[in-house]
Amino acid sequence: MEKKVSASPKASAPQKGAKAKKSEVPAKETGSVAPKEKKRILYSVKFFYEWCKSCGLCSALCPKQVISTDETGKPRVENPDACIGCRICEIHCPDFAITVKKRKDTRRSTDGKR
Repeated sequence: MEKKVSASPKASAPQKGAKAKKSEVPAKETGSVAPKEKKRILYSVKFFYEWCKSCGLCSALCPKQVISTDETGKPRVENPDACIGCRICEIHCPDFAITVKKRKDTRRSTDGKR
């Protein structure tokens, strides 16, 4: 009578404190889900040039350097897509010459989507 030798349960089970490698654990067991892409909110910056006295506060306070000044000192928007909508320029403008609003996605009627 021969005894059948089976693998001990201790040999197949991971030791205490030992971490399982990611390649060994199936994705279903980890519960990981691919991150969803967030739709970025776009903002538009508008100036009321009739009210603006070209003080330069808006360009100095912009954290993303979206606003710069031209050769006459008037503010202009350099990169509108970089605006994060913090509204620091709008809050600190002494002349109330700046508005920051959310930009709506506009599609052309010829893009094939209806």
